[in-house]
This record gives sequence, structure tokens and C-alpha cells, in this order.
Amino acid sequence: MLQGSLLVRWAPPEVADTFCASRLGGDWGAAFGTLPHSLDLASVMARARPVAD
Repeated sequence: MLQGSLLVRWAPPEVADTFCASRLGGDWGAAFGTLPHSLDLASVMARARPVAD
């Protein structure tokens, strides 16, 4: 919960939402780590990619 609260406070909303949904949300059925389709995963992935010079 501490990680989630720090992300909610300091990270971009799409990052915090994805983290919280993957760990705290109850909409994952029987498979831990699945994510709802409503999350902005493209933005999260774009942040993880290196920037070309």
C-alpha cells in the first residue's frame, strides 16, 4: 500500500492507476496480474522506452 500511495502522490496518473489496478483492484478474477482494458498502458510503456537521441 505504501508503494501505491507514493505513486498516487508523485507519479503520472496512468502509472499510479496501472500499479493500483494490478495489485489492489479486485477485477482480476483467478489470474493475478491481469489488467482492465480501461487503463492507458501505451503511456506507461512509452515512459519505459529509452529516448533516441
